[in-house]
Amino acid sequence: MAIPVRDDSPRREVPWVVLTLIAVNVFVFLFLQPPALQRGGADTGHLTEEESRELAEHFSGWGAVPCEIKVMESRAEGARCTSDGDHPIIDRKPVPFTLLTSMFLHGGILHLTVNMLFLWVFGAAVEGRLGPGGFAVLYLLGGVAGTLTYVAVNPGSAAPVVGASGAVSAAMGAYLWIGPRRRILSIVAPLPLAGLVLPAWALIGPYAVSQFLTPDDATIAWQAHVGGLVAGFVLAVLFTLGGSVAARRRRRREAADARIDPASWTLPDRPPVTSGVRPQM
Repeated sequence: MAIPVRDDSPRREVPWVVLTLIAVNVFVFLFLQPPALQRGGADTGHLTEEESRELAEHFSGWGAVPCEIKVMESRAEGARCTSDGDHPIIDRKPVPFTLLTSMFLHGGILHLTVNMLFLWVFGAAVEGRLGPGGFAVLYLLGGVAGTLTYVAVNPGSAAPVVGASGAVSAAMGAYLWIGPRRRILSIVAPLPLAGLVLPAWALIGPYAVSQFLTPDDATIAWQAHVGGLVAGFVLAVLFTLGGSVAARRRRRREAADARIDPASWTLPDRPPVTSGVRPQM
């Protein structure tokens, strides 16, 4: 597996949106999620019965549950699930809001670290191309699209979906449009001293294909990755082409205004008037 470390995109401006998203994700993980996650218990599987129950309630309460998203009401309000029904039922759950909150939750330190690394490598370049506002919209819409893709494939599941992977995949999809040939330094896991410099398409392409090879018993919402990747690519195309069209229209409008603006008119130079007097030879 090749893990991206940095790309060769020039940094003309500080990617403030990317840095803010990383800070928010880290803050939520460290201070708002259950302590068992910070201790690495979820990564090792060493959880007490009480910790397991706390984590299940936390993820069911703030994660995106497919069978609830499908009807936009909680299981306590009548949403019916056909699989994984042993997950806790949460009263007064803001189901539509979980499309957003689920994007800022992570199941462990490793989950958080990988997502934030990918966000930094790919997101900074995309923000530089689309601008802060454009990237923020792409990130959030891509994350929601990823979650909805998972819901569409697993509409009856009660297993909550959490993580920024869908939104980060959207940044990767956008990167594939804006810089498919940009070179990315990657580390070959599990060989930390082995490095590769690959064009973006050679890294993102296999990543996309590998999602369809995910084992059925793996606890990975790979459908959300695919949905985010496609959404990010499409949004980047729309944003860049739409921006180019708007820029061309603006230039044509400015040129037309200059032609009809009297202040921009100039008269040709004429020789000075001498009143018929000739110089003496």
